[in-house]
Amino acid sequence: MKNLSYIILTAALLVFSGCTSDFEEINTDKNRVTEGSYVPVYSLTRAQLEYSGNSDFSYDTWRVNIIYAAMMTQQLANATWYAGDKYVQDDAWAAASFDVAYNDQVKYIVDLMKLTENDPLNANLYQIARINRVMIFHRLTDLYGDIPYSEAGLAFHEGNYTPVYDSQQDIYMDMLNELNEAAQALDPAGDVPGSGDLIYGAAADPIMQWKKFAYSMMLRLAMRMSEVDDASAKTWVERAVAGGVFGSNADNAFINHDANGGRTTVNRNSNILGGEWNATNTGEVFLSKTFVDFLQDNNDPRLGVFSRVLSSGDTDPANQIGLPNGLDQNGGEFDVTTDPNFPGDITNYSTIREDVFLSLSGPTFVLNYAQVELLLAEAAAKGYNVGGTAASHYNAGVTAAMEFLAQYNAAGAIPTADITAYLTAHPYDPANGEAMIGEQYWVASFLDWYEVWSNWRRTGYPALTPVNYPSGATGGVIPRRMLYPSHEASNNPTNFAEAIDRQGPNTFLTKVWWDAK
Repeated sequence: MKNLSYIILTAALLVFSGCTSDFEEINTDKNRVTEGSYVPVYSLTRAQLEYSGNSDFSYDTWRVNIIYAAMMTQQLANATWYAGDKYVQDDAWAAASFDVAYNDQVKYIVDLMKLTENDPLNANLYQIARINRVMIFHRLTDLYGDIPYSEAGLAFHEGNYTPVYDSQQDIYMDMLNELNEAAQALDPAGDVPGSGDLIYGAAADPIMQWKKFAYSMMLRLAMRMSEVDDASAKTWVERAVAGGVFGSNADNAFINHDANGGRTTVNRNSNILGGEWNATNTGEVFLSKTFVDFLQDNNDPRLGVFSRVLSSGDTDPANQIGLPNGLDQNGGEFDVTTDPNFPGDITNYSTIREDVFLSLSGPTFVLNYAQVELLLAEAAAKGYNVGGTAASHYNAGVTAAMEFLAQYNAAGAIPTADITAYLTAHPYDPANGEAMIGEQYWVASFLDWYEVWSNWRRTGYPALTPVNYPSGATGGVIPRRMLYPSHEASNNPTNFAEAIDRQGPNTFLTKVWWDAK
């Protein structure tokens, strides 16, 4: 694959030069991109890159993925200003993904679809755009519930500046249909997007990879609604399996970043947790006690890969101490020093191993094989026809979750003997299967905290003990959704009001459609 910075620069410089004495030509803007001069795949590049996090200092990644989702699901913890650790409401931060996605993801993917819909030379690119559109809206609706969907991104094309808010149930049904139609329409002998596709552009067979991705995403969507529509979930899960989901870690969907391009191309998580903001090295962000204790109590070989003591860099699993959520450094009953296991100084708590996970040129995983196998395990336990047993899929999921850490960095490799020993010590137990699968999915989705939070809301696993901080907005309840931007009430008042009437108040405690726990 070409250098990511080069791809982005090329996409930005659609400039044509020329000079003449003719007045009309002099006063014609030759730098203006027209439909004839536009290179469609560059919109895919932009949408995918912005999906990995906003290029404006990782705005949405920082606010929603890290500050809220990672803290609320107790993989990370913070004793300073990160609001999500204590369920403190910051309206702008909670709305960050909504604000960013429509301008920098939805816009570009809808533009791409409009320009390629009837273009036989870009028939596969159109189908890939449909799949990426589902990827984008899947996250958005999981965060906010009812959102602009069917009419979103059409301001330029149709003059629609006040799109309707579709119900999440309708959105899910349409996304499943989109994935099904797009996967079936992909032509192995047709066009390929090339290096402008940041996810599978370098694959030997990118069209087959996108087909597998579509069916794997179908599996995720179907399982997401399994608590509220079991019959439909079963139908769609079995359709996904028949179509062909991921079969190994070689299928994992991720974007490789490039430190040379600055904020435009760097890994977004890494730029905040390491990089420019350096939150894991300044005593700002730590691994949660809940996360560290789970790995430690189960003698999980991943602990030494995930964790290091901030003050010393020690990666010995026995020496890791997680920071409890819900503490501060203000003195009083919530002060960090009240932790019974307080290690003498806040820097003696554990944080993320920078060498494994926080390279500025490291990958952002979108969907991984471990998640697919664990969803299949859950589906099998529900009695869906997915081939194999819940135990076989569980074992494959745990194995994949440990093995794929080496795709971040070779230092993340887990020896095969350690994986085998772990599974021998923790065999799948049908009586406790739902909890075991949910806990492993929680670990397997590390860094993709959007997905961690969504799957936790759906399943209730792992069982988390909420914090009840004085300035928290929920009375000691872990939030169930993010917040619409306040400007929607004035910019799109009718449709916004209808969404509130249908879904419930714009608060952390209003549940989205599929959240039945």
